[in-house]
Amino acid sequence: MSLKTTSFTCIALLVSSVALTGCGQDKTSDTNTEQQKTMTTLNTQVTYLDRSMLRPGSELTVKLSDVSKMDVKAEVISEQTIKLEGAPPYTVSLHYDQSSIKENNRYSVSARIENQGQLLYTSTTHNDPFAQSDEPLEIVVSKVSAAKPDVTLTNTYWKAISFNGEDVTVKTKEPFIQFKDDGTTHGFLGCNNFTGSYEVNNQALSFNPLASTQKMCIEQMDVESTMSAVLDAVSEYTINGETLTMKDQTGAVTATFKATYFN
Repeated sequence: MSLKTTSFTCIALLVSSVALTGCGQDKTSDTNTEQQKTMTTLNTQVTYLDRSMLRPGSELTVKLSDVSKMDVKAEVISEQTIKLEGAPPYTVSLHYDQSSIKENNRYSVSARIENQGQLLYTSTTHNDPFAQSDEPLEIVVSKVSAAKPDVTLTNTYWKAISFNGEDVTVKTKEPFIQFKDDGTTHGFLGCNNFTGSYEVNNQALSFNPLASTQKMCIEQMDVESTMSAVLDAVSEYTINGETLTMKDQTGAVTATFKATYFN
């Protein structure tokens, strides 16, 4: 092959390569343009009603989700997390693909404020992003109540709330029980006061024979007899926050008591 022919061949290949590359770039550019056309932004404004100041390091997360299916986890369409500084309201922009929004599906925007994994505020209502065209979409978050720590069995005034699933009706004086650290107990059954001792081993609870006054009452004798039977049959107990629950040997709940405080 001559030098002239070789040069002509190389030039032809180079031109073809440039042409193919140019076509590929145009196609990619068209694809990117189409994707940009379907992207849109939802502007939100999150606030809370109390005047608390957030701890440093608090973060706000806002989500746009498909909530059409009630029995499965909501599909997140867009999510944004920002670090918070200063007081509310806080503005968050959610970018999403408009083609992912289906005409007959239900959508909601939720918000939550956390600090080092602890949930401080959360939205509690359905916020439809497409119900109105006005922006930004306003979202109000509510403060999450901190779980109360379990109170101790001893040195607590336990007010009777229910026996065998029935609410205690107080007509004169409320039934109650108190446990002391020395193993003694006392309380009021509904008509008579009682004293005695108890034994605890982990969650197991039992009473030794209790002594009570022998007064006869017109009111609350049914409450007294029921409470006496509950204490006699108790086998275990649990405390959840400020609620004491007693169970019999079968595991059935026989009584609930509420911790009560006096000023």
